[in-house]
Amino acid sequence: MTSQAIYEFLDPWMIWAFRTSDNPYLGFAIGLFWLCLLATIIGELCMAGIYFLNAKHFSKINRDMVNHHNLSVQAIGVKDKVAWKACNSIANEAFGKNFFSHIALFASSLWIVPFGIGWLFYRFGSVDFVVPFIGQVGPSFIFIPLYILVRWLFGKAKPWLPVFKTIRRKIKENEGEDEMLLFSDLIKEKEAVPGN
Repeated sequence: MTSQAIYEFLDPWMIWAFRTSDNPYLGFAIGLFWLCLLATIIGELCMAGIYFLNAKHFSKINRDMVNHHNLSVQAIGVKDKVAWKACNSIANEAFGKNFFSHIALFASSLWIVPFGIGWLFYRFGSVDFVVPFIGQVGPSFIFIPLYILVRWLFGKAKPWLPVFKTIRRKIKENEGEDEMLLFSDLIKEKEAVPGN
């Protein structure tokens, strides 16, 4: 299947939003917002799907990170420098694994963006977009900042959206209820012991 055929297939799903207003500027703004929202939702659902396909892996690396961090904090609490160094080294490695696995997971939500940009060029590539002080720009110059804004707003709204609220709850259940100890927890524990 060629890119032309892909964009022709996508066209009816995209172009209707650009035709919702007789005002071409308003229609373009509505259509662009729809395209960004669609790319965000599809990306988020793909990211959730990949997470749940690898749920055991994500659960393990998260629990390892929390457990090793907590052991390093407890080692500080008993002033065991050797144990702290060992636990902290393992905790840092676990943090790295967790961080980079979540970066890769987030990247899996972005695969749809090139299709959106490609479709914009397919549909509006011959249109001259002029931005004050910059000059002529392509559709992606407008799409990318709006996509980032829509993605950010969607992130704020996710906790209240039914499907995404459920996804969030399932992820929390998968990763366990363990919480990271804070250094302030050591002070509270010390204050709670009689005689201190």
